[in-house]
Amino acid sequence: MMRVVGFIALLCVSVLALASIWFHGHVAIVPVLEPSLLRLDFAVTPLAIPFLALLALVLPGVAIWNLARGRGADGVVLALFAVSMLCVLVAQSVAAFVLAWEVMSLVSTFLVATMHEKRAVQRAVLSYVLISQLGVLCITTALAILALHAQSYEFAGITAHALSLSPLAKNVVLTLGLVGFGSKAGLMPLQFWLPRAHPAAPAAASALLSGIMLKVAIYGVLVLVLQFVAPVPVAWSIGLLCIGLITTMGGALYASVENDIKRILAYSSIENMGIIISGIGFVLLALAFNQSFIATIALLAVLFHALNHGLFKSLLFLGAGTIAQTAGATDLRHLGGLLRILPATGVAVLVGCMAASALPPLNGFVSEWLLFASFLHALLVAPLMMQAFAAVAIAAVALGSGLAAAAYSKLFGIAMLGERRELRDPHLPTTADLSWLGLTWLGAGCLLIGIIPTLALHPLMQIVTGMLVPSGPIIIPMPPLALGVLPLLGVLLAIIIVRVRGVRRVPTWTCGSPVTFRAQTTATSFANPILVIFASLLRPQRTLTVSVVAWFPERIEYETRLRYLIDETARNGAALVQTIARRLRIVQGGRLRVYLAYALVAVLIMLAIAR
Repeated sequence: MMRVVGFIALLCVSVLALASIWFHGHVAIVPVLEPSLLRLDFAVTPLAIPFLALLALVLPGVAIWNLARGRGADGVVLALFAVSMLCVLVAQSVAAFVLAWEVMSLVSTFLVATMHEKRAVQRAVLSYVLISQLGVLCITTALAILALHAQSYEFAGITAHALSLSPLAKNVVLTLGLVGFGSKAGLMPLQFWLPRAHPAAPAAASALLSGIMLKVAIYGVLVLVLQFVAPVPVAWSIGLLCIGLITTMGGALYASVENDIKRILAYSSIENMGIIISGIGFVLLALAFNQSFIATIALLAVLFHALNHGLFKSLLFLGAGTIAQTAGATDLRHLGGLLRILPATGVAVLVGCMAASALPPLNGFVSEWLLFASFLHALLVAPLMMQAFAAVAIAAVALGSGLAAAAYSKLFGIAMLGERRELRDPHLPTTADLSWLGLTWLGAGCLLIGIIPTLALHPLMQIVTGMLVPSGPIIIPMPPLALGVLPLLGVLLAIIIVRVRGVRRVPTWTCGSPVTFRAQTTATSFANPILVIFASLLRPQRTLTVSVVAWFPERIEYETRLRYLIDETARNGAALVQTIARRLRIVQGGRLRVYLAYALVAVLIMLAIAR
């Protein structure tokens, strides 16, 4: 019964988000008390429309999946969480925004703490509460400074006085705002909560946390830099671009070597938030150098990628939930051969992995193409400084995309293909499982927007041109059609070659031993080349939680420190042994006469000792 109530509630929130877009510009003012400080003002601004559309598109898929596989009252709490995010997007006063943001943080904390009896979940909740309250404090302080300067607690008044903001106040507000919104978006170095909290939450909650809540934080960054403190100084534009690029590479790197599916998806979300933030930094840099075309295309790419990431990451987290309930694990070291058991889920997860890897003809490819197009255009017409940062951005985003493709190849290949790595039987539902309909809804959205991107790009372009007012007509640099059909042509060519040449099937050879599931490639061996190349960067993450929780005599923190000390000691010992072995390698000349001489010397030494 509660599942049905939650399903209806989530669909109602989705309809409410669509209605908010339909009544664009309508303002609802709800006075709480006489002082303007406590006024709750709400309005649908053009910038909020893409994020409201994302909310409306994702919620039906989550609602269907949760109806089939959710727990009890989870749907009602998810609906309350969705309402709080909707209120953040339409809030137009300081009190309304802070209140909605705090409700969003508190409700999401309850979702993360659903399985609070587990020690790992308790630790995740502690990390999330710390970072959430730090963010609320920073955001509230930044909005208070802006409101006192503008002598108005409404966003319209704050935006009207943005040009008169002093450099000192602007720097303080940018610092506080980026810490507040950036911590919620998972930007490095404040990302440590995300790979703990998202895997700890139920799958439907993780879909909303990663698919929508992170984008609500991106909305806050956009409002801050494009309205409240515009124009942003060049130094801050460069800083935001660099933070985004570091986050992109760091998130993709950790995703490529992780073994748990939900942690892979969490680190991938960090990578995608880095892509979006680097795009925002490039928008601000283009505006500072009066490059309106580049700024327009980059902002279009930012909004489109935010929409795309919400779709395919929600799809993947729901798919991970189905895998967890069926196989009883999310660790790739225990998974395999699930495509035979979950064919519909496997196809949906494949679509999500392709979209997250930015492969055509999926939606993730188009948005990253637009971002690369803005970088490439800057190399041709922008000033020298901007060209240098564009070149660095191209290299960093390309590296992040490549590592992300490796991570998703590992995820799908190890979990879905091959043979089962566990002897226990999968937990198949006894009744008709309709969760695949929710996955199909989100997967169809990824495929439709990827094949016909103009469905989203034309409305987004109207929003972007209304905000930035470019100097001339803008032509969207769409990817060539050949790029979209190349993967399909490759598959078709492979099928033709197989049909023509034939396929010879022979038993698998394992050196005469019986063929078991242990002969398969593992997640660890798949990621080993990346581990070797980036070994110096993949150190244990010492996070803010260690220093903060040190005030509390928690046993888990003591165990964490002890484990870290043991790992560091073992790592240093192994490094010493490898160094000595490399130095002694000189004695291995590869010549038989030298080895015979070694044997003769050893015999003479033994004879001398025996005497």
